[in-house]
Amino acid sequence: MSEKDIAEITARDAARYAAMLTADTAALEGLLHDDLCYMHSTGGSDTKQSYIAGLRDKAFVYRKIERDDQTVRVHGDLGMVFNHMRADVEIRGNLRHLDNRLLAVWSRDGGIWRLIGLQSGAIPEPAP
Repeated sequence: MSEKDIAEITARDAARYAAMLTADTAALEGLLHDDLCYMHSTGGSDTKQSYIAGLRDKAFVYRKIERDDQTVRVHGDLGMVFNHMRADVEIRGNLRHLDNRLLAVWSRDGGIWRLIGLQSGAIPEPAP
């Protein structure tokens, strides 16, 4: 596991979140892999094209994103970022507060790390 790879993936993941907040679709074009599979906590999924279109068309608008409890692991040309994310997202005009655990999978393609997979799972409310 290379510290350089961990630093690069960490920086690119932070850039991805910044691009999500500002709907910077040009930045996301370079950060997302063409074969991206983005699995939402609702069970829905997006490709690179549909995710970028959703941001561009304001189907979802990120209002706030906070992350913590992050771990990055690298195995060859595969990097995994595990974290906890809280976000306020307007989805088709309805504001939702997300409290999720995420696994972001990065692939080194042509020497560049790009997000190829994301799995988001909602943290359930504590049992009464």
